[in-house]
Amino acid sequence: MPDKTHTTAVVLIPPETIQPPIQAIRRVHDRNFERWMPHITLLYPFAPQQDFQDIFPALAKSAEETKPFSLALASFNAFKHRKSCTLFLVPEPKKDIVQLHSTLTKYLSDYDDTARFTGGFNPHLSVGQFQHRNINGAQQRLQTEWKAIEYEVESLSLIYRSPETNDRFVVAENFTFQNRSQ
Repeated sequence: MPDKTHTTAVVLIPPETIQPPIQAIRRVHDRNFERWMPHITLLYPFAPQQDFQDIFPALAKSAEETKPFSLALASFNAFKHRKSCTLFLVPEPKKDIVQLHSTLTKYLSDYDDTARFTGGFNPHLSVGQFQHRNINGAQQRLQTEWKAIEYEVESLSLIYRSPETNDRFVVAENFTFQNRSQ
């Protein structure tokens, strides 16, 4: 079993041009605003930085087998945890992200932690944490104010955080999707 760390991940990062409305919500409600950029997690925890060179071929192969796809962020949902809730934007359609996740775990089967939740892999873009008593009102308010965002997903990103990045996640490498023939 390879080493895993919570300081690295494989994610989908929305283009910076569409991030402002997402960041406006996260700035107020997401305790991880400073640490993480807006993202949809694919693999986490992931390989330590010192293993990145060994991991690059599998990520590149996954990207080669994936064609760019369109996503919409139009609605909110929430995960209810024991003591709090996480509000998130639902990426639709999910099928392309689920297929990408499947491709990644085909080549990196030791990093399938995101598939081990009840109900399996559930792609989402977290925007904040709330108390149980506040989640319904917050979700309704944000949904009313929200204007759907659509964008093209053209790559996946390997990210890391360390003391040299002030404990913030930064992109180590982007892997551009290559499969345009389907």
